[in-house]
Amino acid sequence: MKALLLITVFSLVTLVSHAQWTDQTTAMKPHNLYSSGEYVVGNQQAGNIGLSYTYNNKYIVSVGYTATFKSAVSPSDNFLKSGSNITSATSAEPFENAENLHMMVGRILSLNHKKSMRVVLQAGPGIATFREPEFALVNSNSQYNFETKTSKKLSLVLNPKLEMPLHSTVGCSVGPMVVVNSNQTYIGAGIGIMYGLIRNN
Repeated sequence: MKALLLITVFSLVTLVSHAQWTDQTTAMKPHNLYSSGEYVVGNQQAGNIGLSYTYNNKYIVSVGYTATFKSAVSPSDNFLKSGSNITSATSAEPFENAENLHMMVGRILSLNHKKSMRVVLQAGPGIATFREPEFALVNSNSQYNFETKTSKKLSLVLNPKLEMPLHSTVGCSVGPMVVVNSNQTYIGAGIGIMYGLIRNN
């Protein structure tokens, strides 16, 4: 539900910003606002959405939401050996996943005069939420059940990118993503689409 709400708000902000500024893209405004969506491959597959504001075509502030796809989890061998012929007491499938809300600041380095290719160096703090199953024996230790536990950790997010504005309002990006916290270090590489006021003509 939280993810759906974030995506809805994100989409509304994008549409409003685009409607407000699309007709002004030829005015050489130094400040831009655009959204982005990325597919990330790494330790786990993930999706990332973000909203970025650039100042003077040199500095950038970004807010984003990243979530890994849910992956199935089975009890460990040691846990299964703690009983005899243990079976699951529920048809529900245990899973784990992680979400991260983050805010980053950084520097934009244009690679050509047309500003059709640029490097974005950015990093910042985030709050990661982990969901993991906790298994327990039930029914005289012949079956097991699980409860999904949630924990939160402070994270450091590094997400440098190579951005390629194909048009003043549409572009694509590629780059690594690293999320570091006390629970895990996630390393991935993403490819995405940018939409909004991306560059000045």
